[in-house]
Amino acid sequence: MVGLSDEYERVKDYLINDRGNRLLVTGMAGVGKTALVKKVFDDPSIQIHFELRAWVKVGRKCESNETLRCILAQVDPNTHHQMLTQRDDDDYKKLLGLLKERLKDKKCLIVLDDVWKWDTQLMDSLRIENVQILLTSRLRIQNSPISYEVHLLNKEESKTLLGEKVFGEKGFPPYLEELGEKIAQKCEGLPLMIVTVATLLRKASERYQGGILKYWTEVAETQHNSIFVDAYDQIAEVLHSSYEYSPQYLKMLFLYLGAFPPYRNLLLHINLICCISAEGFLEPHGTQNLKENGFEQVVSRCLEVLAKYFNLLLWNPERFSWFSNGDFRVHSCWQHLCRKEASRIKFLHVLQSCNEDLKGQRRLCVHSNTLFAIKEVYDSIKSDCPSTVHSLLCYGPFHPYPVPVHVIDFKSLRVLHAFMVRFYQIPPEILKLVCLKYLSLTCNKELPVSISNLLHLQFLIIHPYVHIIKRGVLPYMPMEIWDMQNLQVINVKGRDLPTPNSNSNAILDKVYFISGVGTKSCTREILKRIPNLRCLYISTVRKPYDEDDDSNSLSGLANISEELQNLTCLSYAVDQPDMKWETMVPLSMFPSSLTILKLSGLGYPWQYMNDIGSVLPNLIILGIEHYAFRGPKWDIESSCFLKLETLVIEDSDLVQLRAQHGSLPRLKLLSIRHCYKLKHLDWMRDSSMVRPTIELVDCNPLVYASVEKLPESLFAFRH
Repeated sequence: MVGLSDEYERVKDYLINDRGNRLLVTGMAGVGKTALVKKVFDDPSIQIHFELRAWVKVGRKCESNETLRCILAQVDPNTHHQMLTQRDDDDYKKLLGLLKERLKDKKCLIVLDDVWKWDTQLMDSLRIENVQILLTSRLRIQNSPISYEVHLLNKEESKTLLGEKVFGEKGFPPYLEELGEKIAQKCEGLPLMIVTVATLLRKASERYQGGILKYWTEVAETQHNSIFVDAYDQIAEVLHSSYEYSPQYLKMLFLYLGAFPPYRNLLLHINLICCISAEGFLEPHGTQNLKENGFEQVVSRCLEVLAKYFNLLLWNPERFSWFSNGDFRVHSCWQHLCRKEASRIKFLHVLQSCNEDLKGQRRLCVHSNTLFAIKEVYDSIKSDCPSTVHSLLCYGPFHPYPVPVHVIDFKSLRVLHAFMVRFYQIPPEILKLVCLKYLSLTCNKELPVSISNLLHLQFLIIHPYVHIIKRGVLPYMPMEIWDMQNLQVINVKGRDLPTPNSNSNAILDKVYFISGVGTKSCTREILKRIPNLRCLYISTVRKPYDEDDDSNSLSGLANISEELQNLTCLSYAVDQPDMKWETMVPLSMFPSSLTILKLSGLGYPWQYMNDIGSVLPNLIILGIEHYAFRGPKWDIESSCFLKLETLVIEDSDLVQLRAQHGSLPRLKLLSIRHCYKLKHLDWMRDSSMVRPTIELVDCNPLVYASVEKLPESLFAFRH
């Protein structure tokens, strides 16, 4: 079995060596679960080990009596005909008694294929001595004690499988090997998709004997080639059941994610989280739950359920590891299904041309941002769905020159995602969209005063195309920003919050996230007016003509821990640092509630990092980048970072890193990147602590030798 030999051996070993009486084989629909288990079921060593075997396809409609009948029919030849034909005696206890009597003193393997929910009565009843149960499910059933996940094939395995299915064991002929690899890669490792594409390719190749090279080139290079469209349609029925089985609020989120361009990982950053929130997909979780746990946590949990329980997302939770593949996307097979289903129910339509039926669509998305600049598209929207469309989503690549988006004057718009579209200035039509909840775009001009017309706006994301600094000009948001009482996220890069008058009652108590501001936004007068802030990203530029001394520019930071009692995430970055600051940020900048801290470009001595750590008892994630601290040695004291789980050090002049005994007891990941002077890593640790992974990326060769001396029983290594 291509790519599944390891899983095959593990499952077989589990059964033969009696490691347990239940094993769940799970994975995405079409990944090969049933094929894997069938090969195990038919293996000669399994047939010898188990005197009796039974295979039952359960399906979504699980009936305990019917399952028992199917098992009895296979393990007892005397009752085979009766069990399959006579349904008059359906007494569960009687059927179970017959089964137990038949299985007495015999080893039996029961395969329950395609299970959708855990039947407690049935599974408890089958706790019979010498009976082992092997289940397959596209869901990760929580009640199952042990599970193996069948993963997608890698690039080489995908290429091998496609070649064998088209040309037999010999694989691709040399002149088609490169094209075959590209075609296999577009299947994204799903065996069902690879086999289906192979069947269609083989039939089509027979018709194109004279121009097979040209035909394969077209299949490999064209995104929406008919071979792939036909393959998507053929396997859609297999996939659709997983979508149907998910709860309604997750269906909507899944369809929404399926609208993104194929083969590209999504970034789980604030823009996506805000967009999902503005669309209303989180409302089923309740206002109180969102308030207590935050939008980010609720979104992450929903995505985790889609990925881990329903197997509907490609998802790699190792977000901070350099070696993580960063998977976070909907598989291209699922995307095809998502787009058809979303358009059918008028939930969302992905525009691909000027002449499409848009009647009643509620959300419109493009993968080429210029489509929204075409007058015919504007006319079509105005004709088909002017009152229903409430989201415009520009997911195409960034354009260096402004695109005149015509479709932004529809009064019912609630979401306008144009972050990848450059504007010279914010179009006046946008400032009339009074229903708008989410706005993101790229623009270098100042925020106009009339931005306050958007009273329902919750998420404001404006970044400049280029960061231009003018001497003597202080970049601020308009004072009217304080009138926007529904704001929750302010991500306006390079603009500080203005200071309201001292007698003003202005307060933004719904704001939980602010990014892009500088130290001038950290005065007491400003911070006390955003009391529920949880995430603060501060960015400053060290200008060559700065006239403020260090103590003056950093003094306001002391107010953070005093005024922001709910702050859990803090980032402070200095761009273009000169490493000559005489004054350090005050320790009172760091509230004890922080769980995430990222520092960049400060140039402070390493001892000060220990001082910071000593006031942060709840810190879980720490990022130290771009010479945030300088010096040849960092000696991590045993009293620091007792709850830290992730530590990333990038671009540093460290020569020696030493972790004292007892320090970093809960650390799971230490990732050291681009530290070219680092030679020694000393870490005293005992077996009672978590076994951490040490990553080394592009560092001094001497540190690799130093790390290899650490005991493998206490550390894992990646480089």
